[in-house]
Amino acid sequence: MDTRCSLCILLLALATTDTISAAKILAITPIGGASHWNVMSSVLEVLLNRGHMITVVSPFPRKTPHENYTEIDVSKLVPIAIASPWETVVGVYKPPTRCLKFLNDVQQHMCRTAFDHPDLQLALHTQHYDLVITELLASRCDLYLASHLGIPHVAIMSSQMLTWYQDSFDSPSNPSYITTLNSPYPKPETFVQRFWNVVDYVTIFMYFKYIDTAATVMGRQYFGDDRPHAEALLRNVSMVFLNTHSNFDLSKPLATNFKEIGGIHLKPPKPLPTDLQEFIDGSEHGVIYFSLGSVVRMEDLPIAIQHGLKEGFGELPQKVLWKLESDRPIINLPKNVITRKWFPQYDIIRHPNVKLFITHGGNSGVIEATSAGIPVLGFPIFFDQPRNLELFKHWGSGLFVDYNNFTKEDFVCKIKRILSDQRFKDNAVDLSHRFHDRPHNPKDTVAYWIEYVMRHDGAHHLKSEAVNTEWYQYFPFDFLVIAFVIIISLLYFLYNVISIILKLIPSI
Repeated sequence: MDTRCSLCILLLALATTDTISAAKILAITPIGGASHWNVMSSVLEVLLNRGHMITVVSPFPRKTPHENYTEIDVSKLVPIAIASPWETVVGVYKPPTRCLKFLNDVQQHMCRTAFDHPDLQLALHTQHYDLVITELLASRCDLYLASHLGIPHVAIMSSQMLTWYQDSFDSPSNPSYITTLNSPYPKPETFVQRFWNVVDYVTIFMYFKYIDTAATVMGRQYFGDDRPHAEALLRNVSMVFLNTHSNFDLSKPLATNFKEIGGIHLKPPKPLPTDLQEFIDGSEHGVIYFSLGSVVRMEDLPIAIQHGLKEGFGELPQKVLWKLESDRPIINLPKNVITRKWFPQYDIIRHPNVKLFITHGGNSGVIEATSAGIPVLGFPIFFDQPRNLELFKHWGSGLFVDYNNFTKEDFVCKIKRILSDQRFKDNAVDLSHRFHDRPHNPKDTVAYWIEYVMRHDGAHHLKSEAVNTEWYQYFPFDFLVIAFVIIISLLYFLYNVISIILKLIPSI
């Protein structure tokens, strides 16, 4: 009888534990960008597989329905970032402040779309949630969801640390040795580089504070005039996951509640389609894979670059797989080149006969190249791409070309240099080994720490006390002012004493 009772108690305890651990999670993505969604959806998939229930506002409908996955589809209400004209790419996406303003506008549009959506309004009024997950990008408007619900908040960054958020979490960002996200070098080494890095840091930091004042206005409009300032809500975020890893990105100090999950979007290898497998296997001199992502269209590139790419590929003995974001066929395409609108990129660059990855340097592709251990030739265009690709050069596993000074000769020369020098491949393999050599994989890291946050009611004990310290105390200006006043007072006192003594000396 005792044994049966004990078994019943054990089963009841297990059932209770499962019920408690099945949390209800609300998530929202800030932009209709595939690379951003790849990271967010990978995190949500981890939680879904652990039995949690997900409600997500997204413009990317799930292909396979799941009983614990509810989506609020906004695909017809927000723009999808794909195939932009070249003038937009270099005129809007590239300049740091214009790019930040563009992203800020896009995210605020997403917030308004979500807050006005009847399905989200119904969910907020009828459902109980245990956690909110958002992506930190270019506005703090979506922070008001967790504040309104009074529940813990976890944030994701689909890139390295965003410069304009760094100090809000007491994640040290000394610009004398830590570059801003859009710097064209991985670390400032000269006086000129340090100078411009400081200027860039101050400019982008202050500009973000200026343009995102609308986040507070929006939060109070939808959730009540008594809602706190957006900056205060930012400091209330329990945990931040970064889509990077210090084994590739240069090591820098991070706050305790920051965790690196670079590679979480990577999938196990799948067999290549038969035609691609035969194409790659049968390439005597190997294969080059070329992709500029989904934002840049081939026909929008400057004509000189278009001709240089085609002619350059035609001079190589290697075969080329070219992901081409275009509906127009390329005239005079070399016989050694195959183009398609989509390739299974990560599976291709892991094939041993693929010798080089030519990429624009988007964060997802950078992580895939690092994981695959393949040398890289970079073709950076905007945002964090120049810095991402400079990191390959720093580690000796790649080079890059500048589209402003692009020539076919330089392009072909750098391809041949990488393919002929074994050190590029050796360094790429070494980088891959470091990238994978960590105590826990990204999925386990996400699962543990998100559930840790929920188990400990937000886990606010992990955050630095600096986030609740006034700026004049943090630096510490109040102490310096008092010290200055005391020193000046002492000097003035000593001056008066010495003056009196000097006046008395003649009379002695």
